Amino acid sequence: MTDPAPPRLPRTLGPVAATSIVIGGIIGSGIFISPAIVAREVGTPGLSLMVWVVGGLIAACGSLCYAELSSALPVTGGTYVFLKRAYRSPLLAFLFGWSAFFVTFPGPIAAVATAFAEYASVFLGGIMPYGVWAKRIVAVTMILALTAVNFVSTRSGGRVGVVATLLKAAALIGIVIVGLVFGGAELSRLSPVLPPGAPLSSVIPAFGTGLIAVLFAYNGWTYSSYVGGEVKHPERNLPLSILAGIGIVIVLYVSVNLAFLTVIPFEQLRTTNRPAADLMAIVVGPAGAAVIALAVMVSTLGAANAVLLSCARSYYAMATDGLFFRTFDRVHPRFKTPSNAILAQGLMASAFALSGSFEQILTYYAFLDYFFFTLAVGAVMILRRTEPSLPRPYRVWGYPVTPILFLVVCAWYLGNTLVHRTGESLVGILLTLSGLPFYLYWARRRTAAPNSN
Repeated sequence: MTDPAPPRLPRTLGPVAATSIVIGGIIGSGIFISPAIVAREVGTPGLSLMVWVVGGLIAACGSLCYAELSSALPVTGGTYVFLKRAYRSPLLAFLFGWSAFFVTFPGPIAAVATAFAEYASVFLGGIMPYGVWAKRIVAVTMILALTAVNFVSTRSGGRVGVVATLLKAAALIGIVIVGLVFGGAELSRLSPVLPPGAPLSSVIPAFGTGLIAVLFAYNGWTYSSYVGGEVKHPERNLPLSILAGIGIVIVLYVSVNLAFLTVIPFEQLRTTNRPAADLMAIVVGPAGAAVIALAVMVSTLGAANAVLLSCARSYYAMATDGLFFRTFDRVHPRFKTPSNAILAQGLMASAFALSGSFEQILTYYAFLDYFFFTLAVGAVMILRRTEPSLPRPYRVWGYPVTPILFLVVCAWYLGNTLVHRTGESLVGILLTLSGLPFYLYWARRRTAAPNSN
């Protein structure tokens, strides 16, 4: 028997809106930056493309697992709910939500809002002074505007996501067409695949380092699960949104990288910070800079909206369980949204964007982010064993190979991160554990008043 969804949030999101949350959450600024990082790490064009294909397959494995979990537990809260149900541990689920509230969710919002503000300089820099503080104010304005939209209407937030997703997908398709059709693309530029004369012992670590950047670029396939309690016909639409979303993104990402690698000279790709702008400059000329700036602004706006719309639901679910600030379980009487949770998340992200400190803080949580993803995917196997009769409208394709493959890769990633970013990982772990006194307080209060929820 599934946990009952909190009854006060109406199911207003259809399959298109749910899918746009996934696509919008994944596609941010990463696809416009990461291809150059990967090229620098792996050293050859053929291996660069291979990293994006492999990264997409790994993300697909995780997506397939989340599709099963969301269809079996179609309630508000996503990863928080999955961890609580599978591991029978409110504490473990709480620690996920605690880290998510203070960094893991508002940090990325601040990051993409800052990217939005950076590219807005193409349009605003010529008409006003546009220094550091002007950029921060633009970033905060964007965050607060999206917070207001999602505060007053889940349906409106979904519509913003749909429009932004369509525009950013069109922008990426445009880059592919411009590059492959009009850019004189040469498939011969995909050679070589392996660095000439390089031993396999050096290729594998380089491939793994490039894969880290790619996995971050694919991150976001979990987002529709957080609004599971507000999706219409969730047993069908939640798995559909996750699978369709990651499938579309994989095709777009691989196609965009194919355009970069076959149009831009590889040495130029390795040294640039703006591969999309370079491609447009080669094919279109200087006017392409404005086109790319607009594409990045739309892309980052859509990504920020996806996080704002979906992830505040984790805090709402925790509060309804009596394990978080009680004010976050409030549903606005008129708008029927978890208004306080949304507002708090928007203000937290605004504070990060205003301070400019989010990049350092995010490094502390690189380990924790995938640690909780790994546990959530492991929940698929645990629930198959402990609750075999749990209704599963969708079952993972390729089980148990699919979750095991994801878990093996994540175990390697976590070990690599812990070894090479030991200090940052330990800081993230300690900051997450700082929530323990709060958990003990809320758990004790809930035990003292078991019927208060």
